[in-house]
Amino acid sequence: MVNSSVNKSDSPTPELSSAPRSYAMFVVFIAIIGAFSSLVNDMYLPTIPSMMKEFHTTPSMTQMGISMAMLGMGLGSVLWGSASDRYGRKPTLIISLIIFVLSTVVSLFSANITFFIICRLFQGLGAGGAMVLSTSIPADVYMGRQLAKLMAIVGVVNGVAPALGPVLGGFMSDLIGWKGIFVVLLVIGLVMTVWTTRYRETLPPQRRLQAHSISDYVAAYKTLFTNGRFMIYVTIKAVAIGLLYAYISSAPFILQSHYGFSALAFGLIFGGNALAMSVGSTLALKFKVMKQGMVVGCIGMFVFAVAEAFVIWNQSAFLWYEIFAVPMLLFSGMIFSSANTLSMEVGRSEAGTASAILSVVKYVFAAIVSPLVGLGNMFHSTAIAYVAVTLIALFLAWKASRLTALTDMERN
Repeated sequence: MVNSSVNKSDSPTPELSSAPRSYAMFVVFIAIIGAFSSLVNDMYLPTIPSMMKEFHTTPSMTQMGISMAMLGMGLGSVLWGSASDRYGRKPTLIISLIIFVLSTVVSLFSANITFFIICRLFQGLGAGGAMVLSTSIPADVYMGRQLAKLMAIVGVVNGVAPALGPVLGGFMSDLIGWKGIFVVLLVIGLVMTVWTTRYRETLPPQRRLQAHSISDYVAAYKTLFTNGRFMIYVTIKAVAIGLLYAYISSAPFILQSHYGFSALAFGLIFGGNALAMSVGSTLALKFKVMKQGMVVGCIGMFVFAVAEAFVIWNQSAFLWYEIFAVPMLLFSGMIFSSANTLSMEVGRSEAGTASAILSVVKYVFAAIVSPLVGLGNMFHSTAIAYVAVTLIALFLAWKASRLTALTDMERN
């Protein structure tokens, strides 16, 4: 038995739990809990204008619902990641889902925007558990190429869900409104809570973090935050997510207000482009060495992001916008799956904590980049954001390529 996170990190051959009986159902389970962050925020985006009228409030106050949910998910990532390393994945996920369900129920009875915003904080807190455990549970069961395949699916979900969420919400908003969408979220939460009770624990007591005080948890985070290899992979994933959110934040204005597409046409274009990320996430598996796939993804993302930035800056024809947007998103999809896998390979001995850091850093980048595309001239600010974030990814990819290989996923 290992008694500290430091000792666990030194273990050369980590133990794995037995594989689930049905791989296909396990994949579906992981994919759904991996999509919770998008379910919480992105599906109800199209209903914000109507909510503003219903609650007789301002746009900024209505947008606070998104900010508070993201804050909750960030806090939840830290809380549930550490808790799952200490107490196990299953009870942690069940408790977090119950919090999600209860807060969703209560939010349906919101009489004013302030009460709704508070509910959103707890809703995000509960969803944070699902989000974190979607990457830590697979690391308990698989490693190497098998983990890479499952992380590719999680990468697809993490990349596609933020893009498709508003599209689905848009179709639903006119029919059932924000309360109807929240009822859908409630049903999903209930189903996943029951489903979780049917899965066996993937982190047995002998492999858990033996933490007895706050300092033990802090030590676990310090071990990973000071691990340069781990942080390079985490930051590359976060930067790719930052590019995605820059695209998501600017696309409605560019496609609808500038190019003149209808809401339906926008949804179809948006959803079609999201499929490119799915393709990219699976293409990363074609590389025998996962780190090579990540480096190629960073290079390709940078090249096409620069080309896309040139198109946006000069407000060129829509055809050129689309020609460069698709491969840009495809290469970012390669990063989602490869960086996820490499991060969890390095941090698997504290998989819950590693997943928490992966989530928090990702949301920090998303929170920073998203509002930047709206500063001043949106075409210019979006172009600058594209180049800046992908340049960071390119530099980190160069750093990663110089790391001495420690696992098969990195070995040249």
